[in-house]
Amino acid sequence: MNPDDLTALIAKETGLPVERLLPQATLETLDISSIDLVSMLFELEDQYGIEIQPEELTREMTLQQLFDRIGVASSQ
Repeated sequence: MNPDDLTALIAKETGLPVERLLPQATLETLDISSIDLVSMLFELEDQYGIEIQPEELTREMTLQQLFDRIGVASSQ
């Protein structure tokens, strides 16, 4: 998986435009709902075999921290 794939997946699952998905943006500032977050986690598991528990994520987590957790370097 590359950063663009992950960004596209987040955009698809949250309905957010890709240009808002900057590495320094937090889940809180992006206003990603809990339902969208869980949906995104299920999709990550289905497509890439990456398992992340919802309790591992905090509203203060940045997208870069999420990328790091998943093991993807940001392209931005």
